[in-house]
Amino acid sequence: MIRETMTIDGALLGGPRLPELLGAVAAAGARGVVEELRGDATRATARLVVEAAEPQALDAALLAVQRLGVALPSGALADARTAPAERDGILPDDFYATSNFATWVRLAGRWHAARAQKMDCALVVRDGAPTCVKQRLVKQGEPVVLLGAGIRVDPPVLGGSATTFAFMSNDVSSEVNKAAIAARVAAQLRETRAAGEKIVVVAGPAIVHSGGDLALARLVRAGWIDVLLAGNAFAAHDLEKALLGTSLGICAKSGKARDGGSRHHLFAINAVNRAGGIAPAVRSGLVKSGVMHACVQQGTRFVLAGSIRDDGPLHDVIPDIRDAQVAYLDALQGCGLCLMLATGLHSIAVGNLLPARVRTVCVDMTEALPTKLSNRGTLQAIGVVTDVGYFLERLAAELLGP
Repeated sequence: MIRETMTIDGALLGGPRLPELLGAVAAAGARGVVEELRGDATRATARLVVEAAEPQALDAALLAVQRLGVALPSGALADARTAPAERDGILPDDFYATSNFATWVRLAGRWHAARAQKMDCALVVRDGAPTCVKQRLVKQGEPVVLLGAGIRVDPPVLGGSATTFAFMSNDVSSEVNKAAIAARVAAQLRETRAAGEKIVVVAGPAIVHSGGDLALARLVRAGWIDVLLAGNAFAAHDLEKALLGTSLGICAKSGKARDGGSRHHLFAINAVNRAGGIAPAVRSGLVKSGVMHACVQQGTRFVLAGSIRDDGPLHDVIPDIRDAQVAYLDALQGCGLCLMLATGLHSIAVGNLLPARVRTVCVDMTEALPTKLSNRGTLQAIGVVTDVGYFLERLAAELLGP
């Protein structure tokens, strides 16, 4: 809900005037609430909060109360101001910085929903519509929306809403029933699939080390995952396990370190790159199992983003972080639910690219990562503190059976 707050003087509080005001607000498709009544019967004031689901309805309600004598806040019905970008990637000093909350901008008397909603962007008017654009991608002379009037934001209601995860708040705690949470997440996956939206997994290498790769591969093969976003490490260790039966040199069956195991991930990268990449390695029969194998066989899209830490890397990894960001953004189009599984940097990065309406679950062994994700602006993220392998096993069992 978007809202405006204004002060009502005592003359509008007595007799039938206040019901008339509230009735006019309701007739416009909005809701009015009177708060903080102050003063005495002759000099009373109150705060009137008017809220609506859409900015057009809010405007209609504001015009209605204005006709009844309410003084509107300055700029309540004004257009947004814009100024041209000084150079490519250089914004006017008073540019408006976006959040990941649904945003509307008033241009030439009409409200427009911001396109490609995500946080930490400029709002640029492109093709007549406000668009969230990363700073480096703004072109010289493009109209950039400035701070001030003509912008309305709708922050989500966290907890207790049918549109969020009503089964939990976004408080992070390890003292919850993990099996019950997995069941609820499975229900959310079903709802997302029924709505025709994408299910995206952001995957860290701990999935492989914990044995959760088997359950994740099951989910991929069953068509429950539409996009996999990861880095070089996840794919390299998944492929190492497929080729050598180890991850980071640790035997998947015995849990013991193999002699010379520290070179296994490098061997896997070398072998897969020799084959021409992940897909050729799967199609040639070199790689016969694992999550990456399931993605290739199922036709599930995957994007691997590089980092300064990467060994190799695999040929499929995008080494330029700017290109990787663009690829992640493209892959996230249409995402309705995102599972962030045991990866810190990639989870925070993806959180910065998602609008707040996207259901987000962050699974990690410690409370630090879900908390950090929320602190960095992804307020809608639900933190599940548990072993990622156990969580994936429970999730797969809920969706596919034991």
